[in-house]
Amino acid sequence: MSEQQLASKKGEIEFRRKLVSQQIGGETVLDDEFDAEGIEKILLSRMRVTLERMSSLRNRGVPLSPYLEIGAERCQRSLVMENDVGAHGAAADISFDMLRSCRHYQKAFDKPMAPLRICCDIERLPFFSGALPFVFCYQTLHHFPDPSRAVREVHRVLAPGGRFYFDEEPYRKIAHLSLYRRKVYARETLASSRLRRRLDFLFAREVNNETDHGIVENDTIDVSAWKRALAVFAEKHVTITTVRGISADVFRPRSRLRYLFAFLLGGTISGLCRKGGEAGGSPANLYEALVCPSCLPEGREHALAAHEGGFACVACRKRYPAVDGVAFLLSYPTFRDLYPMVFATVSG
Repeated sequence: MSEQQLASKKGEIEFRRKLVSQQIGGETVLDDEFDAEGIEKILLSRMRVTLERMSSLRNRGVPLSPYLEIGAERCQRSLVMENDVGAHGAAADISFDMLRSCRHYQKAFDKPMAPLRICCDIERLPFFSGALPFVFCYQTLHHFPDPSRAVREVHRVLAPGGRFYFDEEPYRKIAHLSLYRRKVYARETLASSRLRRRLDFLFAREVNNETDHGIVENDTIDVSAWKRALAVFAEKHVTITTVRGISADVFRPRSRLRYLFAFLLGGTISGLCRKGGEAGGSPANLYEALVCPSCLPEGREHALAAHEGGFACVACRKRYPAVDGVAFLLSYPTFRDLYPMVFATVSG
C-alpha cells in the first residue's frame, strides 16, 4: 500500500491556495479554472445531490451523527449536513485555505451552522479507533496512489457497525485509447457537444491543473483494486456506473453482461460499506473522539484537551493550534513540513 508522498501533499496545499485566491479573492491565477460565480453554481449542484443522498441514507436507518467528512475542501457538503440534514460532525482536509473558505460559503449559501474543521492527513486521522458511526467522502480516494491506506484508516476510526459512504470516484477504463489530451476544465471542454464528450470519454487522456502541481489523479484504479481496498468491511454495497448510465453491483452483479460493459467502459464507483460488529454508543461530544496525531504513528492513542485556542495532548503535551476556526491536527513532522509558519508558533 503506497503512501501519499510529501510532494503531493504540498501540491494539494499550493493548488488549493490558488483556487481560493481566484474564487474568493478575485485574482486570475488559473485561466482554465472556475471563477467565483462558476464555482458557486457547481457547489450548489453538489449540495443538492448531497442533501438527496444523505436524506436517503437517513431514511434507510443509517446513523449520520457524529459524522466525519474526509477531503471536505470548502465544506459545502458538511454545511448541508449541519444545516439541512440535522447531523453534526467534522470536516477534514489537508488544505487549510479550503477549510478556512468555509466561512465565505456559509454566508454565500446562508448556512449559519458550521462543522468542526480539521486540517489533517487523511492517512492518519486524529480520532480514536472505533469512535465514529459515519464517515463519508466524494472525489477523494483517487488522490492517493492506492486507496487502501485511506480506506483502512476510515475503517479504524469507524465504530463497530459504523458506515462508510463514498461517491464520484473513478475506476479504470479498460476499453480506452489515449489518442489526444483533453483539459478537464478548459472552456472548449465545458462547451463541447454530447457527441464530443462521448468521444473524449473513449479516446482522450484527461489532464488538469492538479496534476501540474504534483497532485495524484489516479483514475487508473481498476475494479479489482477497489475490491481489495474495500475487503476490510463486513458488508459492501458498491456500484460502478459508466458515463452512459450502465451500472452494476461490484460484489453481487445481477447481470454478468451489464457488469462486463460497466467494467470495460470505466466511469465512477460509489458505495456504502459497514464495519463488522454491533453498533454501540458514540461519543456524546465529538471533541472527546480526538486523539494526538503525533502519538498515532507510535501506536498510541492519547486524548486531546482544549489548550490556549487549540488543543494539547494529555500525554506528550504537544500543542495544536486553531487558526480562523480551523484546528491543525497533523503529526509534528508533517505539520513542520507542510505549514512551517504555523508550526513555529507552537514549537518555538
